[in-house]
Amino acid sequence: MSENRRSYSPKQLADKLGVSVQTVQRWADAGQVKAWKTLGGHRKIEAASADALIRSMRATEDGAPKRKVNAPSEGFPSVLLVDDDLAALEVAGLLVEEVYPGALIGTAQNGFQALEAIGRATPDILITDIVMPHIDGLEMLRHVAARAGRPSLIIATSVLAREEVERMGELPAGVVFMHKPLAPDAFVGLLRSHTARRERAAE
Repeated sequence: MSENRRSYSPKQLADKLGVSVQTVQRWADAGQVKAWKTLGGHRKIEAASADALIRSMRATEDGAPKRKVNAPSEGFPSVLLVDDDLAALEVAGLLVEEVYPGALIGTAQNGFQALEAIGRATPDILITDIVMPHIDGLEMLRHVAARAGRPSLIIATSVLAREEVERMGELPAGVVFMHKPLAPDAFVGLLRSHTARRERAAE
């Protein structure tokens, strides 16, 4: 293949997207981006292929739940829900609204969309699935944990057992794990307990 085509090195693409080089290499190995090796043995990522992947990661499906776009009511948090399962997004959104009827709720369908949203404004509460396309919840959470500011409550969810998730990678410190499908009473109870602790700390 020609080495003159517009391209990225894995590190350049990783830096552009705010992901790890290992993630870019996984995309290349899985055929999600077109890659080749130079005569010197260095991997190159075709820019057009990478740009197409970025567009697909940014795209939001028409069926995604529509959440409040107004400013949150005073005293209510901002919440970001992240899941590629639209039904799971809807369920989590309804449970959040039960506890925080005036909350500003945003949604994302993969870790890339979530990182872009967090880059614009860090939510007070982040609730994310673990197994998602492009950038999974574990990698996204590692980036969030490395930021100077982070949500006051982070909940990671998965249909996998916690032991299976931990074989994929360690959850950052302070992240609460909940199994899916969410148990409504336990989920709502966790949100209310978090709110009560925050209110006591503010007194």
